[in-house]
Amino acid sequence: MSPEKRELLRLALLRVLDANHTRYGLGLTALGHLGLSFGFLCATTAELEREVHYLEDKGYVTAVFKVISPENRVWRITAAGREYVAQLTNE
Repeated sequence: MSPEKRELLRLALLRVLDANHTRYGLGLTALGHLGLSFGFLCATTAELEREVHYLEDKGYVTAVFKVISPENRVWRITAAGREYVAQLTNE
């Protein structure tokens, strides 16, 4: 994936997570499905996971820890992530 597409995928993931107004978060399958609306038809699970971890390292998303089935990881956007998306929208 080119650096430009990777940046667009990261922004798409942030926007998808920003639109999820629940406390439960979204998993990789949901992120991949919802990313289709941003044109990411061929993003693999490995690519999605790598980019979610990148956004997690940046503090824009956080993992939501589940008591039941913790192997099904989910993430939600953080306040820093929302602020970043808002800055992009307001420019």
